This record gives sequence, structure tokens and C-alpha cells, in this order.
Amino acid sequence: MGSKLEQAKLILMKTRLETSRWLTILRRAVSAGRRAIRSNYSFQRRMKIIGRGVGGDLTLSIDRISEEAIYNSILRNAGGKDKFIFLSEEAGEIPNGDISHVPVVICDPLDGSHNAQIGIPLFSISLAVVGIQRRINPTQARKFGDVDVGIVQSIFTDDEFLAIRNVGSFHNGSRLSRTVKVSASTSTFHTLGVECGDIDYLKRLEKNLTKSDVYKVRVIGSAALGFCFLASGSLSAFVFAQPEKARTIDSPAGYLIAREAGRAFADLDGVLSDLEEAEIGFHSRINIVGAQNKKMLSRLLEIIRPSFEDSGRGGRGR
Repeated sequence: MGSKLEQAKLILMKTRLETSRWLTILRRAVSAGRRAIRSNYSFQRRMKIIGRGVGGDLTLSIDRISEEAIYNSILRNAGGKDKFIFLSEEAGEIPNGDISHVPVVICDPLDGSHNAQIGIPLFSISLAVVGIQRRINPTQARKFGDVDVGIVQSIFTDDEFLAIRNVGSFHNGSRLSRTVKVSASTSTFHTLGVECGDIDYLKRLEKNLTKSDVYKVRVIGSAALGFCFLASGSLSAFVFAQPEKARTIDSPAGYLIAREAGRAFADLDGVLSDLEEAEIGFHSRINIVGAQNKKMLSRLLEIIRPSFEDSGRGGRGR
């Protein structure tokens, strides 16, 4: 019995050390990506489209520049390409030989590309590591519940958000409170954040909302920052939804940051009962609703779900 306990303690210690090591690696990579974007953020570079990424979106020149800087930084600091798998919105999954049970880095080198392209300085880098605590076989699904470390860096401000699973969330080094004091308002939701690029779908999302429900609505343009603003208490609730559902590849870091801050989440369509089971990948999509607490989450779902159940488009069960 004693030997088993000692083995468990040793495994836990190694996991904590590995998590701490990867947090350092991600922070260096984010800094490298941020420097690369800022040093190349001219009108010509931010407007230049060089193709389409694996995720389906148009790839800007600064997307690629950031991705290369991030990957090279991780390559240097992680100890070689056989030590991790790199899964990025632009390049897809970079093969690293015949390796298994190594951490997977989920990278969005520029979250909020449209904002970046048109000159709105509200965009970020989002990085997460999956599979430190639970080693994942290459044939197994990568899930939100496997995200161990997440970091989101706002490019043109000094706002850094990060989280470690079962440890907590932090904003610029300060721990985020799990109990946020909701702003005084006659509305249930003082500020509702939305990430949705389709105007018709946005109308449907907001169809049943009234002034008595929501005081202000903010369409942010960066899903990763939206999750972080929910985590910090700036937003009462946050909806990340698209007509064909939102790609899960965009959400791991922001989701962990908000979850570790105590925020509550649900699948808008009601297919998944627990968002921890959501798969991460280019072919996995889910519309996410989050709120400061379970009571507020239930209220928001109660308001917006009926507008989709009345119509086949984007509704429950799709």
C-alpha cells in the first residue's frame, strides 16, 4: 500500500513539474508571436491574404508570421519536435514523426483576424496544452477536459490571461475570483458578450432578449478574449455561436481560463450535457454559452434556446 501511495505522489509531482514547464514554454511562445505581429503590423502586411488555413478561414500574412514564431519558440524550448504535437488553425497538425502520448499544443496564432485586418486593435494569441495529466493516445479524442494549461495574450495591450487546471486562473499575475460581484442593474445580464460573424444568425440569437434581460451587448471580434472577459467578470455572460456551429479549435485556452475562474458553460443545442466532453479538432463544432454562474446560465438558455427550436436552422440537435 505504501509503495502505491509513494508512486502516486511521484506521478503527481512529475505532472505538476511538467505543467509548470509547459506554462513557461507557452509564455515564451506567446511573447515571440506577439513580437512578430507587432513588428510586422503595417497596413500592407495586415491586409495581405496569402491563402486559406486548415481551419477554413483566410490566412493573413501576420497569421503566418505569428504561427512560425510561436512554433519555432516551442521547438527551441520544448526540447525538439518529438516532444510535442503542434496543432494550429493555419497549418493544421504538423507531423512530428512516430510519436505518441506526448502533449499537444493547440495554437491560434491570431484570434480576431478580421479585427487585425481592418485595424481594430482587439485581437489575441491563444495557446493551450492538452494531455499532460492524462496522456492521450493518438487514436483517442482530445477533449476540453484534457486541457491542462491555457494562455491568451492581447496583442496591443498588456493583458495576459492564463490558467492551470485545478489550480486557477490569473490576469496579469493576479488570481481571478471565482465569485464575481455582478454589477448593479435592473437587467439580469449587465453586459452580454457575443462572438458571431453572421448578422442573420446574430439576430436570431438576440431575438427573445429584451432590455429587462440585457443592459448592454458587446460583439468583441475575438472569441479567446471573450472567454477571458467572462472569466474576469467584465461580461455577465458570453455566447460563441455560428450558423454551422463554432469550431472547437478556437476555444480550449479561453474555455479553461473561464472554467478555472468558476464560470458555468453549456452546449447551446443541448447535445452535450458536459462541455468537458467536447472534442477539440477542425471537424468538431459546438455553440457555447457561458455565464458567471449556473443560475445565470440557465436563465440565458431559457431565453435564447426557444428562438432556435422554432426554426430548423441552427437549432437543437444539429
